[in-house]
Amino acid sequence: MLAESLQISGSRVFGESVKGLKWKLEEVDQRLVTTLVQKLDIPDILAAILCHRGVKSVEEANLFLNPKIKDVLPDPFLLKDMSKAADRLAQAVINREKIAIFGDYDVDGATSTALLRRFFLSLGVDVCVYIPNRIIEGYGPNIEALKKLKDEGNSIVVTVDCGIVSFEPVKQATEYGLDIIILDHHLSNNTLPEAYAVVNPNRFDEDFPNKSLAAVGIAFLAAVAIRAKLRNLNWFKEGQEIDLLQYLDLVALGTVCDVMSLTGLNRAFVCQGLKLIGKRKNLGIAALANISRLEATPQSYHLGFVLGPRINAGGRVGEGVLGSDLLTTEDPVLAHQISLRLDQLNNERRAIESVILEEAIADIEKNKLHHKPILIVKGNNWHQGILGILASRLKERYNRPAAVISIVDNIGKGSARSIDGIDLGTMLARAKEAGILLQGGGHAMAGGFTVAVDKIDAFSEYAINTLNGADHLFEKAKEYSIDALLTVGAATGKLVKVINRAAPFGSGNLQPRFALCDVIILNVRLVGAAHMMVIVADSKSDNEIRTTLKCMLFKAKDSELGQSIGGSVGKRVNLFGTLQANFNDDRRADFIIEDLSFVN
Repeated sequence: MLAESLQISGSRVFGESVKGLKWKLEEVDQRLVTTLVQKLDIPDILAAILCHRGVKSVEEANLFLNPKIKDVLPDPFLLKDMSKAADRLAQAVINREKIAIFGDYDVDGATSTALLRRFFLSLGVDVCVYIPNRIIEGYGPNIEALKKLKDEGNSIVVTVDCGIVSFEPVKQATEYGLDIIILDHHLSNNTLPEAYAVVNPNRFDEDFPNKSLAAVGIAFLAAVAIRAKLRNLNWFKEGQEIDLLQYLDLVALGTVCDVMSLTGLNRAFVCQGLKLIGKRKNLGIAALANISRLEATPQSYHLGFVLGPRINAGGRVGEGVLGSDLLTTEDPVLAHQISLRLDQLNNERRAIESVILEEAIADIEKNKLHHKPILIVKGNNWHQGILGILASRLKERYNRPAAVISIVDNIGKGSARSIDGIDLGTMLARAKEAGILLQGGGHAMAGGFTVAVDKIDAFSEYAINTLNGADHLFEKAKEYSIDALLTVGAATGKLVKVINRAAPFGSGNLQPRFALCDVIILNVRLVGAAHMMVIVADSKSDNEIRTTLKCMLFKAKDSELGQSIGGSVGKRVNLFGTLQANFNDDRRADFIIEDLSFVN
């Protein structure tokens, strides 16, 4: 049963925090909590976490805690055009045709191309990968590259994580004699490119239920479909059918890094993929983990914030094929060399990002842009490879959508990130249809666009007018839910192990957040260049010797939150954040501070 030092029931709203957020403990269905505890033999806190994440029954809870691919994998042929695509690719395998995989330069593109390359190579097919140069060619298929692939003897080009709005290049390539098969997951227009097949759960006429799959998830389903076609044709020799589960490490990596919702099928993908990553089956992932000094059991955090940024770093400077090559190679020396290069590029990216982010924030504060419904900042020759990261940083800082534009030769290349409830991808697509943008589209939460310099003001006006009246969404973005209220004594390694049964955490299944209520800050000291270690104890204690807890505040030396904590030694506060196992002793826990409010 739940310890008395934990509170999951009842409703409590805290006053505005230092970061201007509204933290609250939500009501929980106590009857359902009790049922889950009794039927599944789990602690109250775990049952409450499941309830907060939308679990409504014992069956749903069991599936959540024990996700298996076989229980949730859909029939890939339910996707429109999948049967047609799989038929054509199966025939290409049988006829030993040359196949080209055309991908995006981010992690989803790298994992998608690597998965299909490994799959086709295992079938004995001559396959190549083409990743466009982000700086020179931009995003998605272009006719020059497609013609080059045709001239090199490829009869089929499979686009992954791109292609759904590449109307003219696809049309011209088809006329040039290429069969174009699009495997994408971005929002489509109300018309489709004139490709041989278009497989996309987010095409306008699609009723496939799994809308939130990353491109690598679509690539995996395509491999399932192609294997099924070959099986029906009795192509496999006895005992030589390909085991597709070996590719789940790639699926997990792309799914997490593309910030897909970790629910349902995606949750099963990532759970099983993390196990493979822990076994270091993929030489490229293993080499990158070594370079990154990743020794802990891999979690979704490590995919999104340790491995992913390094793979992305190549695409940001026009070396996007490095990620795909790394994830495909069977040469340990080459894997090590590519990992070193990606790590170097990532360090350079961090330095560039820091400088431009300061410039963008200064512009926002000076011109009071944070009072508008969408943040739109621009600069000359800002590095195009980090625009998405900058947009994410600004969105998180100001709790509203953000778009960042780099102007080169009178053309602005932009990247945008959104908050829940605001569909930026659709807004960008409609701005293109209205003639405001040269290109535009993406997901609900993220998108990219191209705009002429003389249209930037018109785009800004269009975006602001579109989002006027969304104040309630901006206020909602400031509301953060707490899974339980803690005392210092309840924050233990044992509790961490319990809540980690609900992992993997990420989009759609956030890491459980807690409130340390009415604690006193005993000591604060700087760790490294910018981090803070904070020692706290319960302010109300009957014992002369207080139980203390180590808390960490990362990258906050010069932030308002860091300054508030540094000046609050001896004061009573509420701390909000997450728990993680202590690095040196997993019987203990560390509290990772996200915010603070003062006790009146």
